[in-house]
Amino acid sequence: MPEHRPETPAKYRDLESFLWHDFEAGRSDWKVWLHRKLPGHSSSAAAATFQRAMQLHAALRSLQAANSGMRIGKELAASHEVLNRLIAGYRIEPRLGEDGQISLATGKPADPVAGLMLMVLEALQSGFWRRFKLCHEPTCRASYYDASKAAVKTWCSMQTCGSRNKMKRYRARI
Repeated sequence: MPEHRPETPAKYRDLESFLWHDFEAGRSDWKVWLHRKLPGHSSSAAAATFQRAMQLHAALRSLQAANSGMRIGKELAASHEVLNRLIAGYRIEPRLGEDGQISLATGKPADPVAGLMLMVLEALQSGFWRRFKLCHEPTCRASYYDASKAAVKTWCSMQTCGSRNKMKRYRARI
């Protein structure tokens, strides 16, 4: 499955990429992703932000599971707590612009995780967050952006997971 879908709004492409990666290689994977997607951050910034980035990643994956209709129970409340701690730690607060519009700002604008948090909060506020989901296939669980009109997709890709599951159901009927 590709990292980006053509239907994903451009302003959420970095967020989509962050959610799509699993960062199995740990700090080195975060460092590579950071330099590729959000250039301008030093190696020391990558090292200093790794733990918070992985906390954010895990919390957001839980929220994606909830968006996908998966039952996650207490995990959702724990994810909300992690996000609230990150919001407080990054001193994210509303600002009233000269145009009368409210935006969010952080006390640590140079921190890449703070930038990701701002993207998440904007997606939550605008309603786009509900479209970030996890594939229902237990062996996949890939992150994807659901661009369908009613936001009801359940598979990351119809060509792979969806097709496999439809064939499985068909074989069970015959």
